[in-house]
Amino acid sequence: MVRRIGPPRALKYVAISPASGIASLFIFYVLFSKTFPRQFPMFIEYSGLPVPGNFITIIYIDLFIVFLLAPISIYARNYIEYTQKLKEQARSFLQVYPSVEASMTSVSQAIIASLDLVEEPLKDYLEAFAYLYNMTGDLEGSFLKIFSKTPKSVRLLLTSILTTARSGGRSEDVLSVTSKYASELQRMDFYLRNRLQPYSTVIFLGAAVFGFSVGMTSVMLEILKKTPSFGLSKVTTYTINVHGIIGIFFYSLLILSASSSYIIAKVIYDHALKASEYFIYLTLIGTVTMMIALAAGPKFIH
Repeated sequence: MVRRIGPPRALKYVAISPASGIASLFIFYVLFSKTFPRQFPMFIEYSGLPVPGNFITIIYIDLFIVFLLAPISIYARNYIEYTQKLKEQARSFLQVYPSVEASMTSVSQAIIASLDLVEEPLKDYLEAFAYLYNMTGDLEGSFLKIFSKTPKSVRLLLTSILTTARSGGRSEDVLSVTSKYASELQRMDFYLRNRLQPYSTVIFLGAAVFGFSVGMTSVMLEILKKTPSFGLSKVTTYTINVHGIIGIFFYSLLILSASSSYIIAKVIYDHALKASEYFIYLTLIGTVTMMIALAAGPKFIH
């Protein structure tokens, strides 16, 4: 059996995603309708929009989002780990390859001799490249066929193998420069990722603050609705639709989470599908803090 070379395939995760989301709708509908027969499901109209009328319904929507996006977030995590490992191995490989290449008479021999110095997944690529080159004798064609689907940064680094084959006696100089460049690139990538990572924590805190402020605002509105003695007329306060306002705030949380998660995914990981994982985190954080504020709000006020 020939081992497949390449990143994790997205098809099975994309196929599972809608099935998982739809299954969660049916499963939790049955569970919640039996557990909360008078409260679930509840949607009300507010400003012409159907919004969730209570927190049981909001939790139901949250669970649907989690189960819908979980397969995609798992794929994104696996893909990013795969590509990151491939980048690190390519940079490490170029630091040891010059000494191996100097003692060999051909590129394919040098690559085969260096296979023991690298790990999967790069080892699989290099092995396939070396054997394909041996069979066809076409160095550039073999390289493009094997490495065409690797990240651009990996492909650009490994093209130094092709450059050394054309450089004649200057191969050591070419590989030495490439090796130093790979080392600096790895250091810069590590530094940049560590500098950007704390910003995601700030966004998480922002979602928590948003959820808590929504909960406290809802508590204040509920008090104003029931107690018009704060200087407001009962005519203007008893009609406040607190549940509708909470539903609108929940939609705002979803929009905020979607935009913030996309920014995190693109800036830190440069992979849009990673946004699915952060969207789950931000939505749950906002919902939980909203519930905490609603539960603890009256105690703080009194």
